[in-house]
Amino acid sequence: MKINKCKEKGITLIALVVTIVVLLILAGITITMVLGEDGILSQAKLAAEKTKEAEEQQEKDLQDLAGMINEAVNGKDPGTLQEALSSKKVFSNTTGYDSDGNKVDGSDEEKKAVITIPAGFKITEGDIKQIDKGVVISDEAGNEFVWVPCKESEYKAHTYTGDEKNDEGTNIEDEDNAGWNTWYYRKYNDWTDAGGNLESIRKYGGFFIARYEAGIPSTAPFYVDSASQNKTYTDEKQKNTSDYAPVSKKGAQAWNYIDQTHAKSAAEKMYSENRYVTSQLIDGKAWDRTVEWIAKSNVDIEKDSTNHGNYANTTELSITEDILYALHLEQRSEDYKGQGWNPAIKYSYGKPKRIGATEPYEENNFENYKDAKKPGENYHYRQLLELSTGASEDTKLNNIYDLAGNMYEWTTEKGYHKTEPSTVETSNKLFAVRRGGCLYDKGDDSPVSYRDGTCGADATLIHIGFRVVLYVK
Repeated sequence: MKINKCKEKGITLIALVVTIVVLLILAGITITMVLGEDGILSQAKLAAEKTKEAEEQQEKDLQDLAGMINEAVNGKDPGTLQEALSSKKVFSNTTGYDSDGNKVDGSDEEKKAVITIPAGFKITEGDIKQIDKGVVISDEAGNEFVWVPCKESEYKAHTYTGDEKNDEGTNIEDEDNAGWNTWYYRKYNDWTDAGGNLESIRKYGGFFIARYEAGIPSTAPFYVDSASQNKTYTDEKQKNTSDYAPVSKKGAQAWNYIDQTHAKSAAEKMYSENRYVTSQLIDGKAWDRTVEWIAKSNVDIEKDSTNHGNYANTTELSITEDILYALHLEQRSEDYKGQGWNPAIKYSYGKPKRIGATEPYEENNFENYKDAKKPGENYHYRQLLELSTGASEDTKLNNIYDLAGNMYEWTTEKGYHKTEPSTVETSNKLFAVRRGGCLYDKGDDSPVSYRDGTCGADATLIHIGFRVVLYVK
């Protein structure tokens, strides 16, 4: 019997065609399931979009929660839950609370915080259990500040006593508190002080004072540092600006040649965009509280600051490292005629050979100073040393440097002296107060507590700088 091979081939071809058709149908179904309107990819894309929407809603919910937390705790909304929970770190040195401020046991009085660290800052020196020795905090850029504990009742200007209250033409010392002397200050009664932040002090029990005199930032065109030691001494007019925020760092060139108005603006600029602190030029109340706080642990600092600052009569300051400095010359005749400054033409980097000067003024070697002329018989010169900030550990008081000496420091106190004619310059001229003594004067005549009202608010001088204070929001 013969087999029909053609028929077998026909069946095979039909099966193949059927198989191909089935595969095509299956492929179409698969493509539709993957790429169709309700396909896998569309569903995956939709799921991703839903997930993103859920995440955005969650973030919004967290922000809303953050706002509620901070509105209740801090009176503000920093924007995120993390910031809300970490915007302030409160420490207490009482036995009833741990280092994070958590209650272990104790009274309501023990619960009161002794120091509050704002977000973006950390403790870099000092012990929270010994705040009267000075606790130092630092921001991410390395600017340092020291916590000054201050109750509302302690935030006040020093009250001068005694029968003699007119300090015109001479230093008048406080009768009951020796050392608290003034010059053309108590004569006038129109001084105003627009600085400070009583609300913050009342809420947090203190404020932060810059650890150093205001320094020139590296971004300023008049900046000089150790690497540019041969840079020519810059035009003092450049420094009279508030276009740059000061720094509070060790080894900076102290910011002089700036008037009180620009010093105030520059101080406020330092943290103008910060959510947690506000920066200001130091006010008279904060200065007096700081002096009284320091005086508790440093005997007679308010009477004689010679050994705690860079003054003209300071002969011994320990400088262990190479520092940035300038040696200026001051000319004076016996009758005070022809008195004036010969500023250094450059800053140097190293160890100054001479610290201060002694009376009577001595003629010195001027060979390295191109703009200095050898004095005549009736004149004397003395070297006046300008130090960079924090140059000597001898100037450190409760972890604060240069509060006494080097530069006088502007405060926010001002007055027009309209109540009576001024014998200083002219009536109706705006004057501003400077504090703390300087490289030009003596530490016993101008101690850290000294208050001078003879300078116009627009004065730009080689021996006047400023200092910043921080208040927690």
